[in-house]
Amino acid sequence: MVHRALPTPRPRGAPLLLALACLAFATSASARGRYYNHSGSIETSHPAWMSWVPGSTSLAALSLPGTHDTMAYQSYGGDLTQTQSLDLRSQLDAGVRALDIRCRHIDNAFTIHHGVVYLHVNFDDVLRTTIQFLNANPTETVVMRVKKEHTEENVTRGFAQTFEWYRDQPAYSPYIWRGAHVPTLGEVRGRIVILDDFAGGAYGIPWGALDLQDAWTVDELADIDDKWFKVRDHLTRTNTGAPGTLFVNFLSGSSALAYPLHVAGGINILGIQTRGVNDYAIDHLVGGNVQRAGVMMMDFPGAGLIDAILALNFRLLPTASTLPSEFGTIFRNTAYTMGGDAEARWYGIRSFVHNAAPGRSWHVLALKSSWGAWMHYNGNFLQSDSMDDYTHLAFTTRTVTSTVGPAYLASFVNGQLGSLSGGAGERATQLHGRLSARFPFQLWSVVVKKSPGGLSNWAYSDYGRGYKTTSGDYTYAVQGYSAADGVYLHEHGGYEGNVLHLTSYVAHLGNLGFNDVASSVTVLGPYQATLCEHIDLTGRCFTTSQSLSDINAAPNGPWNDQVSSLTVSPR
Repeated sequence: MVHRALPTPRPRGAPLLLALACLAFATSASARGRYYNHSGSIETSHPAWMSWVPGSTSLAALSLPGTHDTMAYQSYGGDLTQTQSLDLRSQLDAGVRALDIRCRHIDNAFTIHHGVVYLHVNFDDVLRTTIQFLNANPTETVVMRVKKEHTEENVTRGFAQTFEWYRDQPAYSPYIWRGAHVPTLGEVRGRIVILDDFAGGAYGIPWGALDLQDAWTVDELADIDDKWFKVRDHLTRTNTGAPGTLFVNFLSGSSALAYPLHVAGGINILGIQTRGVNDYAIDHLVGGNVQRAGVMMMDFPGAGLIDAILALNFRLLPTASTLPSEFGTIFRNTAYTMGGDAEARWYGIRSFVHNAAPGRSWHVLALKSSWGAWMHYNGNFLQSDSMDDYTHLAFTTRTVTSTVGPAYLASFVNGQLGSLSGGAGERATQLHGRLSARFPFQLWSVVVKKSPGGLSNWAYSDYGRGYKTTSGDYTYAVQGYSAADGVYLHEHGGYEGNVLHLTSYVAHLGNLGFNDVASSVTVLGPYQATLCEHIDLTGRCFTTSQSLSDINAAPNGPWNDQVSSLTVSPR
């Protein structure tokens, strides 16, 4: 289990102990840099993300970041022909797994072009870099569209024959998969999967067999919205389409009046902002509107956009598994899309984590300045950078079950407040320690917020058993969850009052201060309890494997305040 002390947390069960100072983290890039990137570096890294995807997964089930005109990362033809800012290896290391390679057939070899513009790289360069990457990361596969571009010159054989010559080279042949069906990931780890856009499927998956959106003409800036609508509609078709079909969706577009960088990243002219397709796309993905994205071919993708696509692949993992650690990077980058007050940000983060990793008990918080927290969690703990003075948190717990009654919890917390001291962080740590000592059978999180409060300044998930109160300048939010399996005796009916957790035989409850006290019983997990009227399991007895809000509901009663011994056993 993990504990965490932070400037803005609030979790549930955990597997390790961490402590962080209550500090705001400076943002390292603008939100725009999260969906659009026009620099030679990028703030994400996923060189081996496929390592955690089951090998039985069809390539069609994956959500793959890809790049349109992959090798057009230098401005040899100016802004009209440049579509990327990262070289090929940097794209692959960032998580891109689909490439768009345009080959001009010249002198019986392939040079790489964007239209008429030679990009000063050749097909050998593409294959060598890709194979170097695969050798360093053998769990990965790279999908490569190969397309005939521009005019042929000085050739004595066909385009397909020249491709075959490359494919059969000893340095390349072991790495180029020779199938034409949509494979599983396990079939093609460490290999290049060709999307054959030149020979009808003789050398790879036929381009014509794909479900494709590539409406690349954007006549003017005002038409960017229309391009986005086409992308969005194809995402909807991908979600509901045949599971074995490979869907490819181009976000790119251009014309003489709408250059690729503006279609992708938007533009501000005289104070009037035109949004780019990448901006629309990241909001749509992070908003939980997509479960399978297919292959998304992009211009100038930012770290957040790449990560928002990759996040959908966590849906392929068993819900009981702990998410890979790189989900933390993805969470930080996608959190930059959040805006508004704390409540709006909370809803945004909640939509994202529940869509990317469903079937888990997520706790979500959005906090603005002057806060402190200490929490337990089971599995994953995620924290964003500080942005606009807000921090976003999400963590998982085993269950949301608490066995401490709400009135008893309120009474205990209220009794502690007067002796707490220091700032928000110190108070959270002190209160969390007292709750954990008094009720060690379950997990706790405590968030303390210095005024002002309200949903504009903090918002959090109210799962498990919670209590919130204000004392002086501080508001305290306490949450209990992940109660351990076993049998719980409660002092009062309705699971209220003092509570005792048991997992074995107790000859005399008086030794634990609970003789003739129990009025209700909670049973969690594969247990049953036999409760008896006198010590040493004598007198009247009854057995239950169910929780009882009123112990008198058991047979042979009345039983209220009359139990003196019990035994707990597996069932």
